[in-house]
Amino acid sequence: MHRSTRRRSLPSGLAALCLILSAIAAACGSSASASIDPSAPCGGVDVQRAVGVYPDLESRLPATLAGRGPSIRDSGRYCSRKTLGPLIGAGHDEVRFAGTTFPTTGEAGLSLVVYAAPGLTADEMASAFRAGAASGRRVQVVSDAERVVDGRAGRRLELINGDARQVVVVWPDAEAGRVLAVIGSDVSNADVDGAVTALAGAAGGD
Repeated sequence: MHRSTRRRSLPSGLAALCLILSAIAAACGSSASASIDPSAPCGGVDVQRAVGVYPDLESRLPATLAGRGPSIRDSGRYCSRKTLGPLIGAGHDEVRFAGTTFPTTGEAGLSLVVYAAPGLTADEMASAFRAGAASGRRVQVVSDAERVVDGRAGRRLELINGDARQVVVVWPDAEAGRVLAVIGSDVSNADVDGAVTALAGAAGGD
């Protein structure tokens, strides 16, 4: 990551999920404040991210969720094996993203993410999330089931991470090569479903 960064805090439940899924949970972590040229090569860095790097992807994120504004909203790209994780094995050497995070309480929140790469599929993202979860020492995958959103088949993972219940829903966007994801920590199923509806609606709008 670029030396110049601006740290942003997350609820601890989401932070724990980000540690497990750090290779692909785009709305987690810090955001680079230096200027980024998205048309240039990554230049050997693991990740580049800042507000406005990929405005087309950011425009696919909802501005609010259940009347709340986000704590994080930015975009960028993952460029290395360290940050791409299993997606490298699927043939992706760069994945772009835009993400936004909505805390709900001190221990809970939701992250909404758009991922983009040529040929990227929801199954690849779901497999990458599951592989990331499997690497956590205190993580148990409770369920992994099909989830259909707007008529397109994706996956819904439910995990127990220590004392936290966490849910990941991924599904294909209408545009090929784009995948949408909702990542929730210690929130209700209704909250997750509301975030899925909000992201699906925003991503589908022009």
